[in-house]
Amino acid sequence: MTLTRLKIAWVVFLTALFVWFSAWYGGAGKPISIEEGERLLEQIRQTYESADDSERRFLANIEDMIPRDDGREFYAVNLENLKDGPEAEASDRAYAGVVMPLLFKRASHPVFLSNRVGLMLGDYGTEVDRVAVVRYRSLRDMIEMTLEPAMKAGEGYKFGALNHTEVFITRPTITFVHVRVTLALLLILIGWLGLRGMTWFSRRRAAQ
Repeated sequence: MTLTRLKIAWVVFLTALFVWFSAWYGGAGKPISIEEGERLLEQIRQTYESADDSERRFLANIEDMIPRDDGREFYAVNLENLKDGPEAEASDRAYAGVVMPLLFKRASHPVFLSNRVGLMLGDYGTEVDRVAVVRYRSLRDMIEMTLEPAMKAGEGYKFGALNHTEVFITRPTITFVHVRVTLALLLILIGWLGLRGMTWFSRRRAAQ
């Protein structure tokens, strides 16, 4: 293969990689239909048939969100009150070990995690120990994640780590979290370094 063809193949490969990632990462998918929503709700009811108060509230909130779904990505803001002690910390790590793979396989991921170190205004913040913001590719992905057997099995770890948690859904007005832009810049850098390396290697071989 000539150097020119090799360079073209390299650029095409990186471009295809970016296009594939962008399609997989999504964020503007198809809204949940009425029929699909009813099916998902029935699956949730079967999965959480012995639901407690918090799970019943979760189901009611999902029922409210499905008719208004637009298929777009969103961010879940988690306000957490943590239990103390090594057992609670171990449960927290175990729960993260359950949740992270389920998130990543659906192009979802944490974008922010921070512990409270002080209070500026108000009183509610005194009940919050940690704030976690998680990006979900779609409402469909979030619901399907809750139906995973591993998610249900991991509930014990969740309640072993938390006294209480409040979760609400948001869409950012201003954000500096641009995964696609970051990847594009990284691939451009990798592409440029690769092309420079090919040129250097070709000249070195020619000089020998």
